[in-house]
Amino acid sequence: MKPLLDVLSRLYGALVNVRNWLYDKGVLKTFQSPIPVVSVGNLTTGGAGKTPFVDWIVKHYHAEKKRVAIVSRGYGRKTKGVVLVSDGALTLVSAREAGDEPLMLARRNPGAIVVVAEKRADGVKFLLEKFSDRLPDVILLDDGFQHRALSRELDLLVIHAEQNPANDALLPLGRLREPVGAIKRADLILLSKVTRYIDLAALEQTLASFRKPIVKSRVKIVGLRSFFSGELAPLGTQAFLWTWAFAFSGIGDSKNFVETLQCAGLIVEHQKHFPDHHVYSEADIEFILDEVTRHGINIIVTTEKDYFRLKADETLFNRLKNAACFYLEIAFEAFEGEAELKARLNGVLKSESASKTS
Repeated sequence: MKPLLDVLSRLYGALVNVRNWLYDKGVLKTFQSPIPVVSVGNLTTGGAGKTPFVDWIVKHYHAEKKRVAIVSRGYGRKTKGVVLVSDGALTLVSAREAGDEPLMLARRNPGAIVVVAEKRADGVKFLLEKFSDRLPDVILLDDGFQHRALSRELDLLVIHAEQNPANDALLPLGRLREPVGAIKRADLILLSKVTRYIDLAALEQTLASFRKPIVKSRVKIVGLRSFFSGELAPLGTQAFLWTWAFAFSGIGDSKNFVETLQCAGLIVEHQKHFPDHHVYSEADIEFILDEVTRHGINIIVTTEKDYFRLKADETLFNRLKNAACFYLEIAFEAFEGEAELKARLNGVLKSESASKTS
């Protein structure tokens, strides 16, 4: 099997290189948005920590009194084409129509317009027409590093601190969407999920030759939020210290999720993890409830994205009503290079203001 995957990986790499060359030479055209675009993306499939970063950027721009729109593919949704997830006042669809990540971003940032579209340029064109009377000041392109059909003013590349791209291989043999050399297109690199236990020396050596600004970030625990009451309880408090928890998820980095719970004092000996963006079935819920009963576990914990996916099916969601169910609420925190990051984000808006007055 590995020789076949190696051949397919080489073929995939050749196709990616040709595609990038065509964009570099201008043979494949890009749509130039009249509104500045900031792209957040990564080199690998799933689990890099893009969504908390996008959430942080939205909040940064809102703090600067700027109107923000998010355009995402909406991976895992059951719809096609352009879908308006939030008009900046109301969330209009569920995770089934929007995808879990765009819905989560819309709920966390009620002032932001959120649109999903396979062709992100179509999403931007929709924004320009639909919101012509109140255009956003900036558009965030979620998971946009490889989506070169849309031009951007700032390309932010997220790299998981434990995943050195130099040690990986291209799909389908490895997790890389592009060769490591694609890093040269980034304007800034964000190292995500950094902890004191991770040795960054090898990764920093890999990145040094690209001469890009590097921001280091970590996951900040907000707390556990109840499925049904909506109340937030801080982790590490007496109520949850040494509590037995059953953890389940359908995300790209379940290992980091469980480690976060354990570091906060929960005992997680029993868990179940599904593929990224997994759509839950009745059998899945029955399995989880049976495990909780069989092992005498106190609480059930999942991720915020999984919560929104479950919430899309009210019947399935309500099967959990008799259990103590929570989702882990986290936030992005830049602890090195934050000033550089904010300067780059604000610079996009300054350059746009200058172009309007010239």
